[in-house]
Amino acid sequence: MRQRLASRSNLTLTLMAMVLGLVLAWQLKGPHASPPVGYAPGDPRDRAVNAIKQLEDEQAALKASIVRLRTELAASQSQMAADTDRLQRFAADLDAQRVATGLTAVRGPGVVVTLDDSSMRSVPASSDPNILIIHEYDLRDVINVLWLAGAEAISVNDERIVGNTSVYCVGSTVMVNTTRLSPPYVIHALGEPATLAETLRNPAYLVMLRQKVERYGIKLQVAQVSKLTLPAYTGGFSVRHCSLP
Repeated sequence: MRQRLASRSNLTLTLMAMVLGLVLAWQLKGPHASPPVGYAPGDPRDRAVNAIKQLEDEQAALKASIVRLRTELAASQSQMAADTDRLQRFAADLDAQRVATGLTAVRGPGVVVTLDDSSMRSVPASSDPNILIIHEYDLRDVINVLWLAGAEAISVNDERIVGNTSVYCVGSTVMVNTTRLSPPYVIHALGEPATLAETLRNPAYLVMLRQKVERYGIKLQVAQVSKLTLPAYTGGFSVRHCSLP
């Protein structure tokens, strides 16, 4: 009797060991392997396997989302860098245009040209007394020669010369940018000082002005300087509108 009970006990232990071995082997193979014989779907282990599978799926989805977001971030950063580069180029072009149009004060080397009326009180009866004063065309001639010599910016008595500047005369008064000026007229021009000065002294230019200097004492002085400051243009710009066909 005892031998029969012992035999049955050993058989039961052997069967339990086999089932346990099959379960362990199935778990090692992964959640997609076929369940062992005797495995119940409602077993807590089944719920654990399903939970692990769900977490793995969520992890895969998160990884895919991270990859997508990194790609979008890289594209956004690239676009931002391109926009920043374009903005910097636009700002540089705008600054250059502001300088070119005289809307910005500028500094640098250049020349100072001083024009003043003659100190003579009278002229021969056959001469026009207006020959003793500086006229608007004298200023225009000097300004044009300076532009010709490569001047980068010019001002007359702190009035910046720009594209729409007018230099004209009302009676004996010189007007620049609608501002009334009086002698002496001090012209500042930025550029290579030696080149500007040599061009102004070239006898081929300013012929009439040189004649007045020699004959009637009109004052014309040219000085090279290492540092000049020209103010910004403060006037307005006329805007013309045209209708499109």
